Amino acid sequence: MDQLPAILAEEFGIILTTEPEECYRVIRGHNVRIDHWSPSGLAKGTLILVHGAGGNGRILAPLAEALVKRGWKVLAPDLPGYGLTRPKPGYTGEYAEWPALVSEIADSELGPTVLIGLSMGGLTAFLAAQMSQNVSGVIATTLLDLSDPTVFVRAARWSWLGRLSLLSMAVMPWLFDRLVMPLSLVTPLAAMSANKRMQAYFQKDPLIGKSWKAARFFRMVHKTKIENWALRCPLLLVHPGQDAWTPTELSLAVYEKIQTAKCFFELSNGSHLPVEAPANVELICEADRFLNEVVLSNVATADSERS
Repeated sequence: MDQLPAILAEEFGIILTTEPEECYRVIRGHNVRIDHWSPSGLAKGTLILVHGAGGNGRILAPLAEALVKRGWKVLAPDLPGYGLTRPKPGYTGEYAEWPALVSEIADSELGPTVLIGLSMGGLTAFLAAQMSQNVSGVIATTLLDLSDPTVFVRAARWSWLGRLSLLSMAVMPWLFDRLVMPLSLVTPLAAMSANKRMQAYFQKDPLIGKSWKAARFFRMVHKTKIENWALRCPLLLVHPGQDAWTPTELSLAVYEKIQTAKCFFELSNGSHLPVEAPANVELICEADRFLNEVVLSNVATADSERS
Protein backbone atom coordinates (compact mmCIF):
# COMPACT_ATOMS: atom_id res chain seq x y z
CA MET A 1 0.00 0.00 0.00
CA ASP A 2 2.92 2.37 0.60
CA GLN A 3 3.52 2.77 -3.14
CA LEU A 4 0.06 4.07 -3.94
CA PRO A 5 0.40 7.65 -2.56
CA ALA A 6 3.67 8.13 -4.46
CA ILE A 7 2.19 6.84 -7.73
CA LEU A 8 -0.88 9.04 -7.36
CA ALA A 9 1.27 12.10 -6.67
CA GLU A 10 3.93 11.55 -9.31
CA GLU A 11 1.76 10.19 -12.13
CA PHE A 12 -1.57 11.93 -11.59
CA GLY A 13 -0.85 14.96 -9.42
CA ILE A 14 -3.16 13.66 -6.66
CA ILE A 15 -1.65 14.49 -3.27
CA LEU A 16 -3.10 12.56 -0.36
CA THR A 17 -2.81 14.74 2.73
CA THR A 18 -5.03 12.91 5.22
CA GLU A 19 -4.27 9.53 6.76
CA PRO A 20 -7.50 7.64 7.50
CA GLU A 21 -8.21 6.16 10.88
CA GLU A 22 -7.95 2.40 10.53
CA CYS A 23 -10.33 0.37 12.66
CA TYR A 24 -11.78 -3.12 12.86
CA ARG A 25 -15.43 -3.97 13.46
CA VAL A 26 -17.03 -7.38 13.77
CA ILE A 27 -19.88 -7.45 11.26
CA ARG A 28 -21.77 -10.64 10.42
CA GLY A 29 -18.95 -12.56 12.11
CA HIS A 30 -16.22 -11.03 9.92
CA ASN A 31 -13.49 -8.87 11.52
CA VAL A 32 -13.79 -6.05 9.00
CA ARG A 33 -10.96 -3.56 8.41
CA ILE A 34 -12.45 -0.12 7.71
CA ASP A 35 -10.69 3.08 6.70
CA HIS A 36 -12.47 6.04 8.30
CA TRP A 37 -12.17 9.72 7.28
CA SER A 38 -13.91 12.39 9.39
CA PRO A 39 -14.66 15.96 8.23
CA SER A 40 -13.43 18.92 10.24
CA GLY A 41 -16.94 20.02 11.18
CA LEU A 42 -20.38 18.46 11.50
CA ALA A 43 -20.76 15.73 8.88
CA LYS A 44 -23.44 16.11 6.21
CA GLY A 45 -23.86 12.34 6.36
CA THR A 46 -21.95 9.14 5.66
CA LEU A 47 -20.47 7.80 2.43
CA ILE A 48 -19.62 4.11 2.22
CA LEU A 49 -17.11 3.32 -0.52
CA VAL A 50 -17.56 -0.16 -2.00
CA HIS A 51 -14.59 -1.69 -3.81
CA GLY A 52 -14.77 -4.36 -6.49
CA ALA A 53 -13.06 -7.67 -7.16
CA GLY A 54 -9.78 -6.03 -8.14
CA GLY A 55 -8.99 -3.95 -5.09
CA ASN A 56 -9.78 -3.08 -1.47
CA GLY A 57 -10.94 -0.11 0.54
CA ARG A 58 -7.59 1.70 0.63
CA ILE A 59 -7.33 2.17 -3.16
CA LEU A 60 -10.38 4.43 -2.94
CA ALA A 61 -8.46 6.96 -0.82
CA PRO A 62 -8.38 9.67 -3.55
CA LEU A 63 -12.17 9.68 -3.74
CA ALA A 64 -12.51 9.54 0.04
CA GLU A 65 -10.17 12.46 0.62
CA ALA A 66 -11.92 14.66 -1.94
CA LEU A 67 -15.35 14.00 -0.45
CA VAL A 68 -14.38 14.30 3.21
CA LYS A 69 -13.19 17.83 2.36
CA ARG A 70 -16.75 18.50 1.19
CA GLY A 71 -18.11 17.68 4.63
CA TRP A 72 -18.86 13.96 4.52
CA LYS A 73 -17.81 11.18 6.85
CA VAL A 74 -16.32 8.44 4.66
CA LEU A 75 -15.99 4.71 5.38
CA ALA A 76 -14.10 2.31 3.10
CA PRO A 77 -14.33 -1.33 4.27
CA ASP A 78 -12.31 -4.27 2.98
CA LEU A 79 -14.99 -6.79 2.03
CA PRO A 80 -14.59 -10.47 3.03
CA GLY A 81 -11.79 -12.22 1.17
CA TYR A 82 -10.09 -8.93 0.27
CA GLY A 83 -7.65 -6.54 1.89
CA LEU A 84 -6.97 -7.00 5.59
CA THR A 85 -10.43 -8.13 6.68
CA ARG A 86 -10.37 -11.46 8.49
CA PRO A 87 -13.37 -13.51 7.30
CA LYS A 88 -15.44 -15.43 9.81
CA PRO A 89 -14.57 -19.08 10.38
CA GLY A 90 -16.08 -21.26 7.68
CA TYR A 91 -16.43 -18.47 5.11
CA THR A 92 -15.98 -20.07 1.70
CA GLY A 93 -16.45 -17.11 -0.61
CA GLU A 94 -20.20 -16.40 -0.55
CA TYR A 95 -20.64 -13.19 -2.52
CA ALA A 96 -23.97 -12.58 -0.75
CA GLU A 97 -21.94 -11.51 2.29
CA TRP A 98 -20.72 -8.43 0.42
CA PRO A 99 -24.01 -6.53 -0.05
CA ALA A 100 -25.32 -7.83 3.28
CA LEU A 101 -22.27 -6.49 5.10
CA VAL A 102 -22.45 -3.08 3.37
CA SER A 103 -26.16 -2.93 4.20
CA GLU A 104 -25.46 -3.55 7.90
CA ILE A 105 -22.86 -0.77 7.97
CA ALA A 106 -25.35 1.59 6.34
CA ASP A 107 -28.07 0.71 8.83
CA SER A 108 -25.73 1.53 11.72
CA GLU A 109 -25.12 5.11 10.51
CA LEU A 110 -27.06 8.27 11.37
CA GLY A 111 -28.20 10.86 8.87
CA PRO A 112 -28.06 10.60 5.06
CA THR A 113 -26.03 7.59 3.95
CA VAL A 114 -24.89 7.14 0.34
CA LEU A 115 -23.14 4.12 -1.17
CA ILE A 116 -20.43 4.68 -3.79
CA GLY A 117 -19.42 1.58 -5.72
CA LEU A 118 -16.50 1.22 -8.11
CA SER A 119 -16.09 -1.68 -10.53
CA MET A 120 -18.05 -4.70 -9.24
CA GLY A 121 -18.78 -2.56 -6.19
CA GLY A 122 -21.37 -0.70 -8.24
CA LEU A 123 -23.80 -3.60 -8.35
CA THR A 124 -22.84 -4.56 -4.78
CA ALA A 125 -23.90 -1.06 -3.70
CA PHE A 126 -27.16 -1.46 -5.63
CA LEU A 127 -27.93 -4.76 -3.89
CA ALA A 128 -26.97 -3.34 -0.48
CA ALA A 129 -29.25 -0.34 -1.02
CA GLN A 130 -32.14 -2.69 -1.71
CA MET A 131 -31.51 -4.45 1.62
CA SER A 132 -30.93 -1.36 3.75
CA GLN A 133 -33.51 0.95 5.28
CA ASN A 134 -30.97 3.76 5.57
CA VAL A 135 -29.55 4.46 2.10
CA SER A 136 -30.42 7.79 0.53
CA GLY A 137 -28.54 7.35 -2.75
CA VAL A 138 -26.22 5.18 -4.82
CA ILE A 139 -23.31 6.33 -6.98
CA ALA A 140 -21.61 3.81 -9.27
CA THR A 141 -18.74 4.09 -11.72
CA THR A 142 -19.61 0.68 -13.15
CA LEU A 143 -22.69 -1.57 -13.15
CA LEU A 144 -21.82 -5.12 -14.16
CA ASP A 145 -24.28 -8.00 -14.19
CA LEU A 146 -21.84 -10.91 -14.01
CA SER A 147 -24.68 -13.42 -14.08
CA ASP A 148 -24.78 -12.69 -17.82
CA PRO A 149 -22.36 -15.20 -19.41
CA THR A 150 -21.28 -12.70 -22.07
CA VAL A 151 -20.39 -10.09 -19.45
CA PHE A 152 -18.65 -12.70 -17.28
CA VAL A 153 -16.41 -13.66 -20.21
CA ARG A 154 -15.68 -9.98 -20.98
CA ALA A 155 -14.64 -9.39 -17.36
CA ALA A 156 -12.18 -12.29 -17.20
CA ARG A 157 -8.49 -11.76 -17.90
CA TRP A 158 -8.74 -13.84 -21.07
CA SER A 159 -11.91 -14.74 -22.96
CA TRP A 160 -10.91 -18.40 -23.07
CA LEU A 161 -10.49 -18.40 -19.30
CA GLY A 162 -13.95 -16.93 -18.85
CA ARG A 163 -15.53 -19.54 -21.14
CA LEU A 164 -13.59 -22.37 -19.47
CA SER A 165 -14.70 -21.11 -16.06
CA LEU A 166 -18.36 -21.08 -17.11
CA LEU A 167 -18.05 -24.63 -18.43
CA SER A 168 -16.32 -25.82 -15.26
CA MET A 169 -18.94 -24.14 -13.06
CA ALA A 170 -21.71 -25.92 -14.93
CA VAL A 171 -20.11 -29.37 -15.31
CA MET A 172 -17.92 -29.74 -12.21
CA PRO A 173 -18.78 -27.05 -9.65
CA TRP A 174 -17.38 -29.21 -6.83
CA LEU A 175 -13.95 -29.21 -8.53
CA PHE A 176 -14.11 -25.56 -9.58
CA ASP A 177 -14.86 -24.51 -5.99
CA ARG A 178 -11.65 -26.15 -4.76
CA LEU A 179 -9.43 -23.97 -6.97
CA VAL A 180 -7.45 -21.11 -5.43
CA MET A 181 -5.67 -18.72 -7.78
CA PRO A 182 -3.73 -15.44 -7.64
CA LEU A 183 -6.01 -12.53 -8.48
CA SER A 184 -3.64 -11.34 -11.22
CA LEU A 185 -4.31 -14.61 -13.07
CA VAL A 186 -8.09 -14.36 -12.84
CA THR A 187 -8.74 -10.70 -13.62
CA PRO A 188 -7.16 -8.26 -16.13
CA LEU A 189 -5.64 -6.02 -13.46
CA ALA A 190 -3.55 -4.19 -16.06
CA ALA A 191 -6.83 -2.79 -17.38
CA MET A 192 -7.41 -0.97 -14.07
CA SER A 193 -5.32 1.86 -15.48
CA ALA A 194 -3.59 2.93 -18.69
CA ASN A 195 -0.64 4.08 -16.58
CA LYS A 196 2.25 1.56 -16.47
CA ARG A 197 3.21 2.22 -12.84
CA MET A 198 -0.39 1.85 -11.71
CA GLN A 199 -0.72 -1.38 -13.71
CA ALA A 200 2.37 -2.79 -12.01
CA TYR A 201 1.04 -1.74 -8.62
CA PHE A 202 -2.21 -3.65 -9.04
CA GLN A 203 -0.50 -6.73 -10.44
CA LYS A 204 2.27 -6.93 -7.83
CA ASP A 205 0.72 -5.62 -4.62
CA PRO A 206 0.51 -8.45 -2.03
CA LEU A 207 -3.06 -7.49 -1.08
CA ILE A 208 -4.26 -7.26 -4.70
CA GLY A 209 -2.60 -9.05 -7.63
CA LYS A 210 -0.43 -11.32 -5.51
CA SER A 211 -3.27 -12.33 -3.19
CA TRP A 212 -4.92 -15.70 -3.73
CA LYS A 213 -8.68 -15.98 -4.19
CA ALA A 214 -11.08 -18.90 -4.03
CA ALA A 215 -12.64 -19.66 -7.41
CA ARG A 216 -15.89 -20.32 -5.56
CA PHE A 217 -16.30 -16.59 -4.93
CA PHE A 218 -16.53 -15.92 -8.66
CA ARG A 219 -19.02 -18.77 -9.11
CA MET A 220 -21.15 -17.24 -6.37
CA VAL A 221 -20.95 -13.86 -8.14
CA HIS A 222 -22.07 -15.47 -11.40
CA LYS A 223 -24.95 -17.24 -9.62
CA THR A 224 -26.33 -13.94 -8.29
CA LYS A 225 -29.27 -13.29 -10.61
CA ILE A 226 -31.21 -10.11 -9.93
CA GLU A 227 -34.98 -10.50 -10.10
CA ASN A 228 -35.92 -7.12 -8.64
CA TRP A 229 -34.49 -4.04 -10.35
CA ALA A 230 -36.40 -1.47 -8.27
CA LEU A 231 -34.45 0.92 -6.04
CA ARG A 232 -35.95 3.11 -3.31
CA CYS A 233 -33.31 5.84 -3.66
CA PRO A 234 -31.82 7.81 -6.59
CA LEU A 235 -28.91 6.48 -8.65
CA LEU A 236 -26.00 8.21 -10.38
CA LEU A 237 -23.89 6.28 -12.89
CA VAL A 238 -20.57 8.03 -13.60
CA HIS A 239 -18.76 5.76 -16.03
CA PRO A 240 -15.10 6.28 -17.08
CA GLY A 241 -14.88 7.27 -20.73
CA GLN A 242 -11.80 5.18 -21.55
CA ASP A 243 -12.41 2.06 -19.48
CA ALA A 244 -10.47 -0.73 -21.21
CA TRP A 245 -11.86 -3.37 -18.85
CA THR A 246 -15.60 -2.71 -18.84
CA PRO A 247 -16.81 -0.37 -21.61
CA THR A 248 -19.68 2.00 -20.99
CA GLU A 249 -22.27 -0.07 -22.86
CA LEU A 250 -21.98 -2.89 -20.32
CA SER A 251 -22.94 -0.53 -17.49
CA LEU A 252 -25.71 1.11 -19.51
CA ALA A 253 -27.33 -2.29 -20.12
CA VAL A 254 -27.76 -2.62 -16.35
CA TYR A 255 -28.53 1.06 -15.80
CA GLU A 256 -31.51 0.85 -18.16
CA LYS A 257 -33.04 -1.98 -16.10
CA ILE A 258 -32.89 -0.14 -12.77
CA GLN A 259 -36.20 1.43 -11.82
CA THR A 260 -35.65 4.65 -9.90
CA ALA A 261 -34.82 8.32 -10.38
CA LYS A 262 -31.45 8.11 -12.10
CA CYS A 263 -28.80 10.07 -13.97
CA PHE A 264 -25.94 9.01 -16.25
CA PHE A 265 -22.71 10.91 -16.90
CA GLU A 266 -19.78 9.62 -18.94
CA LEU A 267 -16.41 10.98 -17.87
CA SER A 268 -14.30 12.64 -20.57
CA ASN A 269 -11.59 10.03 -20.10
CA GLY A 270 -10.55 7.84 -17.18
CA SER A 271 -9.57 4.20 -16.85
CA HIS A 272 -11.45 1.59 -14.82
CA LEU A 273 -10.09 3.36 -11.72
CA PRO A 274 -10.62 6.95 -12.92
CA VAL A 275 -7.78 8.93 -11.35
CA GLU A 276 -6.68 10.63 -14.59
CA ALA A 277 -7.45 14.31 -15.22
CA PRO A 278 -10.00 15.57 -16.02
CA ALA A 279 -11.97 12.39 -15.23
CA ASN A 280 -11.09 12.55 -11.52
CA VAL A 281 -12.29 16.16 -11.30
CA GLU A 282 -15.49 15.39 -13.20
CA LEU A 283 -16.19 12.42 -10.96
CA ILE A 284 -15.92 14.54 -7.83
CA CYS A 285 -18.04 17.33 -9.32
CA GLU A 286 -20.83 14.97 -10.37
CA ALA A 287 -20.74 13.15 -7.04
CA ASP A 288 -20.82 16.47 -5.16
CA ARG A 289 -23.82 17.66 -7.18
CA PHE A 290 -25.67 14.40 -6.54
CA LEU A 291 -24.82 14.42 -2.83
CA ASN A 292 -26.07 17.99 -2.42
CA GLU A 293 -29.37 16.92 -3.97
CA VAL A 294 -29.55 14.00 -1.52
CA VAL A 295 -29.05 16.37 1.42
CA LEU A 296 -31.74 18.77 0.16
CA SER A 297 -34.14 15.87 -0.40
CA ASN A 298 -33.56 14.59 3.15
CA VAL A 299 -34.13 18.05 4.60
CA ALA A 300 -37.36 18.43 2.62
CA THR A 301 -38.54 14.99 3.79
CA ALA A 302 -37.75 15.82 7.42
CA ASP A 303 -39.60 19.15 7.17
CA SER A 304 -42.61 17.42 5.63
CA GLU A 305 -42.73 14.84 8.40
CA ARG A 306 -42.58 17.55 11.09
CA SER A 307 -45.40 19.62 9.56
